[in-house]
Amino acid sequence: MFASLLDEIAAERRALDAAEAAWLNKVRAYDRSGAWRADGFQNAAVALRNACHMAQGVARGHVDLARKLEQLPKVASAFAAGDISTRHATVITNAYTPKRAWELATMEAELVEAAGSISPPDLGNLVRYITDAIDGDGGADTDADQRERSGCYLSRTTDGMLDIRGLCDPLTGDIIETAVNAQMARDLQANDPRTTPQRRMDAIATLMRLPLDRGELGESHGIRPHISLVHDIRDLPGTTPDLLATIRGERLGHGRISVTMLEMLLCDCSFSRILMNGESEVLDVGRAARNPTTAQWRALVARDKHCTAPGCTRPPSQCVAHHDEHWTRGGPTDLANLRLLCWYDHSEQHIADAQARARGG
Repeated sequence: MFASLLDEIAAERRALDAAEAAWLNKVRAYDRSGAWRADGFQNAAVALRNACHMAQGVARGHVDLARKLEQLPKVASAFAAGDISTRHATVITNAYTPKRAWELATMEAELVEAAGSISPPDLGNLVRYITDAIDGDGGADTDADQRERSGCYLSRTTDGMLDIRGLCDPLTGDIIETAVNAQMARDLQANDPRTTPQRRMDAIATLMRLPLDRGELGESHGIRPHISLVHDIRDLPGTTPDLLATIRGERLGHGRISVTMLEMLLCDCSFSRILMNGESEVLDVGRAARNPTTAQWRALVARDKHCTAPGCTRPPSQCVAHHDEHWTRGGPTDLANLRLLCWYDHSEQHIADAQARARGG
């Protein structure tokens, strides 16, 4: 039973690869036709990005693959039959440059045969050996090509999340993997509920936060995250004790954020009040309030020693001062109302508190 199911899975995978090859044929035809000009785009990659909702780098990769397959008919034929995967085809086409065209064309059949029996990484090692021999420069051309293809693409999704896509040379990849894996190992807690991809993303965020908090990057200069509340005085007919409850929660450049995230950010930051009369006249800019003070932070570290979430021992360098009674809801900034929470558990705590309030808990 399981053998037949595996055969079905393999057959469907080959069908998907063949369908991908057919789709790339259409991409190549569209690219060659120049129809993208009539459709109002700068090139086929931009058209593909818009029509298929892709990142620009991904769309460019598809167009490049489609173009090179036209120069490698045996690879294209095996791909169209589902005998090799998209990744196999990409390994071979990435190595195909004008300088290597003749040599690779003479051994195209052998490369296709190898691709049908080994994994894409193994094929990559084989192709690298061949191209280094062709170039005769100890791999310098390949290194330069990989650097040329390197790039990181950041784009916002419709719900405000950040979509990160990237490709880098092996050495840069080793540096990133080593740093992220080390942070993941240091960050791992007993009974950690996060998936590996979630832990990896949290590790990347931690590695970015540390130099920002120390003032080594950006404009923070060692200052905790700062929030300015901009409010139109015309919307305040009188004294409004619940001013923060009415905040629109918009971050410059990043749109609306949830009340829960706003409360989380306001736990450990400086806060300024900016009152406006309409869109252009500034009436008042209040002074920043430090939350907490340096003395309070030191006392908090001495008392809690690490994150206070159950089972978590992340150090103070990865923690913030959490207000048990939220500051936005009148909670005081004193030691009795503060405790250390790491960045991950801080976010989880505010989400849990908001959900509890919604349930009336």
